Amino acid sequence: MKRRWWSLLLLCLLLTGCSAAASGGYLISAAEGSGTYSEALEPFLSGYTLRDGEDTLYAEVSRGSAVACFDVQAIPAMTRGVGRYWYPHVSATVVLAVDRTRTDAAITGWSSLRESGIPVGMSSFSVVRNMLAMGALSYGLDGKEPTKQDALEFLEQLYRNGGFELDGADTPILICLDYEAAAWNRTGGNYEVIVPVEGTLTYRVGLLSDTPLILEPGLDEALLSAGLPLAGGERPPGFPDDYRPARTLGEEDYDRFLALTGDSSRDLRRQVFHTRLYTTADMREHILSALLIAAAILLWKGTVSHRMIRHDVRRVVIAMSWLMVGWLLLRLFKYQLPQEGTLCRICWYGYYLFQLALPVALLYLTEILDRAEGEKRLVHPLWPPFAVYVFSVLLVMTNDLHQLVFCFTPGGSWASDYRYGPGYWIVMAFALLFLISALWNLLRKGHRSPSRRGRILPLLFCAGLLVYLAAYIRRIPLAWESDLTVNVCILSVLFFEAVLHGGLIPVNIQYQRLFASAPINLTLLDEDGRTVLSSPGARPISRSVWQRLRADIQQPLLRDRDTQFHAVPVRSGMAVWQEDLSQLNRLRKEIQDVQARLEAANALLREEGEVKKRLLTAETNRALFEQLDRDMERRITSLARLINTLPEVEDPRGLTAYITLCLCHIKRRCNLFFLARQGEPLPGDELGMYLDELAELARYGGVNTLIRCGKVGALKLRGAALCYDFAFETISWTLREKATPLMGYLNAEGAQLVFRFLPGGDPGQWRFSQELVAAVTALGGQIACKDLDGAYGICLTVPLGGEACG
Repeated sequence: MKRRWWSLLLLCLLLTGCSAAASGGYLISAAEGSGTYSEALEPFLSGYTLRDGEDTLYAEVSRGSAVACFDVQAIPAMTRGVGRYWYPHVSATVVLAVDRTRTDAAITGWSSLRESGIPVGMSSFSVVRNMLAMGALSYGLDGKEPTKQDALEFLEQLYRNGGFELDGADTPILICLDYEAAAWNRTGGNYEVIVPVEGTLTYRVGLLSDTPLILEPGLDEALLSAGLPLAGGERPPGFPDDYRPARTLGEEDYDRFLALTGDSSRDLRRQVFHTRLYTTADMREHILSALLIAAAILLWKGTVSHRMIRHDVRRVVIAMSWLMVGWLLLRLFKYQLPQEGTLCRICWYGYYLFQLALPVALLYLTEILDRAEGEKRLVHPLWPPFAVYVFSVLLVMTNDLHQLVFCFTPGGSWASDYRYGPGYWIVMAFALLFLISALWNLLRKGHRSPSRRGRILPLLFCAGLLVYLAAYIRRIPLAWESDLTVNVCILSVLFFEAVLHGGLIPVNIQYQRLFASAPINLTLLDEDGRTVLSSPGARPISRSVWQRLRADIQQPLLRDRDTQFHAVPVRSGMAVWQEDLSQLNRLRKEIQDVQARLEAANALLREEGEVKKRLLTAETNRALFEQLDRDMERRITSLARLINTLPEVEDPRGLTAYITLCLCHIKRRCNLFFLARQGEPLPGDELGMYLDELAELARYGGVNTLIRCGKVGALKLRGAALCYDFAFETISWTLREKATPLMGYLNAEGAQLVFRFLPGGDPGQWRFSQELVAAVTALGGQIACKDLDGAYGICLTVPLGGEACG
């Protein structure tokens, strides 16, 4: 009995010790969508206080907090040594929620979304929720070999067809978690919750901790009462009945899932919405761009410091460089913090500590340019701009107390739901005033610069910076979706580099070393023609040469055949370099010799080409007319025979009509022959005119002929020629047999060109010429005679296509 009491006492002490060890901890709702689960869980986790996360999931777990998250977050974290205990309690299936008050479309799965054309949205835009949805969609589209590209192409098609939104809570169809849709229905919504028939994924929501957790009894009932399905499969009312298409990830699937859904936010922005194509699109690119730009600015600082002759100007430039680097590093640190935290917002305010200091530093730089180095007293004291800068920074940093700079929307996200207050415009007006004053000082002190580009380029970069800031403040998409810090730093560096190249800030150091090692013969002269600096190989410049150069400085001066002087004006003198023309003269002589030989060779080639061209033209014409003679020989021979027999015929009218018909046929065939050589199609209307001409001649011979053409469009010459030959031979037979009347109809039927004739006699004894039959067969057509219950029909069928040859 005593042993039992001691055992009970020891158990109580252990439980008390565990509870004491757990006391003072926090329950963190780290994943979006786990708030309801955390609230229902808090009463059953004694010693833990529910609060929002102030750091990353990994940091919160390492501090001893219990973090509510999804299995795709917890299990990979445990494999990497973050967290030792995982307690899954709730299942979360990616489903489709269809608002039946707004659409009655038949939605069964992913494919039906593409066919419906109805806008689709996700109920959130966080990185984790994008990964959950992308993973479910990838496995649903191809369960065996899922790929992210298939899911991206599917969403892009949705975006083009009916519309797709990441934060589309107002769309008729939502991609969400099943317990979210059930909660909407409990609050008065009318959503049909659909598990996609192609397949989806079921995730688990639970607690990740570094220490073992003790949960009070009754948690399952509380979760079901809160409307959350259990990880074991039990679900409260309001959920779909059939979850068979849903798949749960196994232990071996999590690494593949992370590789599949990695960079989902970046890919959605660029490949689906086609935004952020030229700027950073996700956290990794934000970090890399900040490091890259900071390194580039430090390298640029080193080059500028090496070019500066004055130490005070060099110190100001170094300070401005470190201001931009500090701004980028603060931005990099801010991205490591939870966006909802106060520290993240303070870092955002801290941007203006560096941003507002840049115009003041530039103004100070322009004030010290025209005074001797080492002079302590400034003509225009700079304490008022510095005092305004301090006031502006304090006004921004204390914005949480008064919201005069940024006015936040109640209940919204401070990072995006805000507007600019009067304090912001005051601060920006002072910064703009300092920038304009600095520009005026630069232009006023550098007005003697001979380069117009030196004055225009800095103004262009400055105007570009102001336009970009105005577009960002107005939230124009191209500017609003870009990175303000990176772009302002890049434009500032380009502006300062343009100022240096334009000569508005002096960078003239180590001239003597330059002249001593210059590979060209360079000489620097003062206003009186005296030599100031000269390279070792340069010849001395006499006063007479200097006077001739000054008289017309734009034109080079030829000293002798192999030496030429070039001069450019510089401040208080001129720079002269001597060009050695000996090699150039030798090359010019060689070029002239080669050019003469080439001109002679070209003359021979041109003459040879003209001869070949004339021979080729004659040969082509001869071959063309030989082919035409072969094609017309049979027809002309037959026509000559008929003309010879014309005086012996008792009734010459019919034979005359037939001879005229043959002449017309020969003329039109020659016309078609040349059209074919030109590669041009024959319009259907023109072919109809040719056929009407044959019909008119047939009527002159006593045969009542009617030929009609349907809508046949432009025809290939080979098919048109066959139709014309077919009509000629049919009319010829009708004239000989007196098989009047004759009716014909030409029409395009599908991919075939059909030409039908209905003669007034039996064409059964008629045989078409071998040339026509062979040509029709070669084109893939046929000629058929049909008995039509007391009447007869002749039909020619050829394809609409074919070679364009006669």
